[in-house]
Amino acid sequence: VQSLLKLIERSVGLGKEARRRSQRLKEKEDEQDPSEPKTTVDDTRALIRTMCAVAGAVGHRLGQEQIDQIIPIFLRFTDPEDAVTGDDEEEEEGDDEDEAMGGMEHEDDEAAIALANELRESCFMGFESFILRCPNEVEHHLEKIIQAALAYMSYDPNYAYGDDTGENEEEEEADEEDEYDDDEEDEYEEEEDEEEDDDDESWKVRRGAVRALNAVVEAKKHDPSLLWATTYTIRREKSSVVAAALVNRFKEREENCRVGVLDCFARLLSVTVTAANAGVISFASPDGMDTESTAAVVDLREKYSSKLVKACEKILSTKKGNERSKSSALSLLATLCKAPGGLGGQDDITSVFKHVETFLASGTDTAIHREGTSKALRLDALSLVYIMLSSDNHSPVDVRICLHTTLLPQLCEGVNEQWYKVIAEALRALASVPRFFVVGYSDSDDEEIRAKEREDVSVMLYNAIEPKLAAHDVDQEIKECALNATSALLSNLHSSLPTEKTTRLLTLLLDRLKNETTRIAAIKNLSAIAAASGSNAMEDNATIDLSPILADSITTMSTFLKLQSRSLKQSTLEALDIIVTNHGSHEEFKDGKLFSAVIQDITPLIVDSDLHLSHLGLQCTDSILEVCPSAGPAVKAHVLEPSLALSTSSLLQDLALDSLLAFYKQVVIANAVEFDELLSLLRQRISQDKIGKHAIYNLAKCIAIITASSGPENTKKVLNEIFEVLESKTTPDDAATLRQVQLSLLITGDLGRMSDLSADGSADRLKAIYMGKFESTSEDLKHAAAYALGNAAVGSPATFIPAIISTLEGDNKKQQYLLLSALREFIKCSARNGSDSLSANLQDLVGPLENHCADAEEGVRTMVAECFGSLTCLHPETMLPKLAALQSAHSEIVAPEGTLAEDDATSKKNALVCWTVATSVKLAIAGKVDASQLAAHMSTFVSLLNQTELNVRTAALLLVYSATHHMPQAVSGLMQDMIVPALYEVSALKLQRTVDLGPFKHNVDDAMPLRKAALSIFSTCLESLPGSLDMASFMPVLAKALGDAEDIQLHAHQIVISMCARHPSYVVNAADSFVEPLEKTLKKKTGQKTGTELERLNDWIKSALRVALTVSRVEGVMTSSQRFPEFFSRISSDEKFASKLQALAAEQ
Repeated sequence: VQSLLKLIERSVGLGKEARRRSQRLKEKEDEQDPSEPKTTVDDTRALIRTMCAVAGAVGHRLGQEQIDQIIPIFLRFTDPEDAVTGDDEEEEEGDDEDEAMGGMEHEDDEAAIALANELRESCFMGFESFILRCPNEVEHHLEKIIQAALAYMSYDPNYAYGDDTGENEEEEEADEEDEYDDDEEDEYEEEEDEEEDDDDESWKVRRGAVRALNAVVEAKKHDPSLLWATTYTIRREKSSVVAAALVNRFKEREENCRVGVLDCFARLLSVTVTAANAGVISFASPDGMDTESTAAVVDLREKYSSKLVKACEKILSTKKGNERSKSSALSLLATLCKAPGGLGGQDDITSVFKHVETFLASGTDTAIHREGTSKALRLDALSLVYIMLSSDNHSPVDVRICLHTTLLPQLCEGVNEQWYKVIAEALRALASVPRFFVVGYSDSDDEEIRAKEREDVSVMLYNAIEPKLAAHDVDQEIKECALNATSALLSNLHSSLPTEKTTRLLTLLLDRLKNETTRIAAIKNLSAIAAASGSNAMEDNATIDLSPILADSITTMSTFLKLQSRSLKQSTLEALDIIVTNHGSHEEFKDGKLFSAVIQDITPLIVDSDLHLSHLGLQCTDSILEVCPSAGPAVKAHVLEPSLALSTSSLLQDLALDSLLAFYKQVVIANAVEFDELLSLLRQRISQDKIGKHAIYNLAKCIAIITASSGPENTKKVLNEIFEVLESKTTPDDAATLRQVQLSLLITGDLGRMSDLSADGSADRLKAIYMGKFESTSEDLKHAAAYALGNAAVGSPATFIPAIISTLEGDNKKQQYLLLSALREFIKCSARNGSDSLSANLQDLVGPLENHCADAEEGVRTMVAECFGSLTCLHPETMLPKLAALQSAHSEIVAPEGTLAEDDATSKKNALVCWTVATSVKLAIAGKVDASQLAAHMSTFVSLLNQTELNVRTAALLLVYSATHHMPQAVSGLMQDMIVPALYEVSALKLQRTVDLGPFKHNVDDAMPLRKAALSIFSTCLESLPGSLDMASFMPVLAKALGDAEDIQLHAHQIVISMCARHPSYVVNAADSFVEPLEKTLKKKTGQKTGTELERLNDWIKSALRVALTVSRVEGVMTSSQRFPEFFSRISSDEKFASKLQALAAEQ
């Protein structure tokens, strides 16, 4: 590379710079060493192309020094002032052509121009390679590269576009609603004919410049604001932002270049929408109101949307040819639909629809145009319509008007095409149409006109959809799209369809339900139709009548529950629940016979081996009982026993538990099982010898829910029975009685959560019982009492909260953990129940929690952090400033080498408080605290990374890890300045000490947890915040982690494998640095290891082999790396590793 650079440096160059350099070289010719070779014009071309080849092949291996030498040389050959256009003044044009040939006097004019264009194209290819492969090194050269690319994007010396009048002409054309006349439509064709007559290859330079700009867009995809806001000086005092310059080049006459420009802007718009969704930038609001966001603002609606639509329409208006340009224009319009504001207003939508109509129409007026339209273009046009109708960025009123007046007949005709993909896309578009004829009306529209329009549209859609739904000899994709379109039509416009047509569609839907290949799609669409009943804005009680197929559908779906397919059973249960809820009260189901058969088929699915199906089965049974109490005997006969077994399963949790509780509640309400009988059956479950602690808590919830649902009399009776058990003994001697006492405690807590027990004095009795149980010798009873106290406080806060706070402020250290546990339960239950008692007691709770932030017991501090975290999720406006102030007040920590001095009480207390605050914020983030409010205080919390005390620093790293995983937007602005530098520092930190264990000594690295946490943050950032990491700087950190402790190595192995897919160019560049640590791992000796230790070592070695194999498959590693190919060849031929590598290759 250095040799090439030295030779290229002596070359003349092009244009004005060439003349100046040529003169300087002549002056120094006498001083030149005769032994040094002279660089001729042919040599220059060869050297530039060689350098571009090097850049394309191994550009990622070039360092900053080489890049800083290469880019200025390439820029010398792409001077913006030499980018002449046909619109320049004639006298200037002549000068520019002479300058373009500067330094090439020994060749004729055509050869000189061809050589200049060839060199410039090669230089832009080099720019593209550098930007994509080493964006960080090119960053400070990017401005000049963009300037050159913008200038040469317009480099067309043999053609004049007429820039000065173009915009005015377009504005005048926008006011006309007539079609483009023939001369205007044939503009591109004439231009291409002219181009074919010339040997003008300047388009290759323009294409190279556009590709370089496309590389810039890729490099800036995480924050493309630079390309919308920064103005670049191009040439001759002309300037523009990148986005506007691309739009102005849509007029490009050469199709290869025009397609590149359209695709480049489409990609820019796509990454901008993605960045806006991530909060990096924002789009200007239509009302012009300023927002509080500090992100860069892109005014797409006012500055670009209208121009984009007009420019794309001009391309679409050509009668024949330019198919690639038309396809790219359609793709760009589809991307624009995803941005706020979409295509614009009614006029813009109508205009686009008219052009789409020409691709789809079969009438005589447009048949000539359609004949020149390929099926791929018709597919692109339909995709544009589907994306537009699916987005929410257009006014429903405007879309409805435009559909009805312009495009709908052609959409319906599109289902009669020959190619199955076009038919399927037309059906997708039709499925998006009906909703606009429900929500797409204004209050001033006449009701009669609405009804007539809906009838016309619904019949038109029916005539298009019904034949495809009835056909059997069509592609599977068409069948599924026809089902989706049927669902949309019946869900939105069923009352506008004649009864016979609705019945016909429902009958076909039932046929599809009975067909094995379409039954899952039919189930989902039948479910959607049933769920949409009564939810439409068209009529107040617009419920579709499913009676023609309802019984057959339920019976058919019930048989699916006996089949082996889990996905089929899951879809069936979800659909049955929706159908029963919305249509189960039909008169023909009152006797419960049909539902009893369904319940029998559901029963085998209620098992703890598949909790999700159990949840869906219980949910469906609950819905059946609610709409048809006469099915109660079937529930008692079939579902009761498996539900009882599930109630004491150690696996029961989450949705399955919630569904079981709702089922028992409905059983009591519907009187399917007598309360006393059900209570007795549940109580008997506690006598099982192998019942676990978790099962006792679930059983208590079941008993509490049926008690609370049965009425106040039964509640009082159950409480009296419980008081007899709890007040008889403090700590039972035998395990069975102990479980009975524990269950009784838990039941009181769950009952107290559901109702206020203070009215009859039960709350005071329970308070005395709970406090007494805190002194029990049984840990199970202590924790049960704490759980019950926290839950009962939700229903009776006035009784229990003062008792908790006063006891917590006392001197009894043994009870503090239990009281904090009760407080945590109170906070969580209040949040789940939506109780106002928490807000009323917030200030009373915060004080005692603050007093225990510096507790010496880690368990107590953890409980405080959980309470703070839950409170922060519920009241972020109060708790976040308080936590930030608490941290700031205790930020002075003196910890040389990560440890605190024994006599430094202040630093010890401050370290404990900061640890508690960091853990609290971490838990709040995991609990989904409001991200916008958290971001305002995040810099304060992240500053804990600068603390040297190990525990505080570890807690801060875990906080950052939680933020990058759950709320990356909260820390995205802090990554470069605060977080990443701290992570690099931690990654290199080692704090080793030797522990004397008597017979032998053990080396301990106290910084290993910190390095492990830092690597976890890096790994998460690669997925959620890839733009925040400098990959070139991160690769040495990753290579070092490959040689760290075992746990860190295994994590680093996963990161390398992930990067092979996400960032292969950086893996190619760093592959040689992986050799030494991987080889060291592979040379690990088994020694005398056996059992688990030997298995762990083998897994470790296998992981390293997997990394080596994955890296070897990255394109460029085996050809451009130096050490890695030899290393991989060596281990592949080693008998120890060959078989393992073959097995791993087979896995991959």
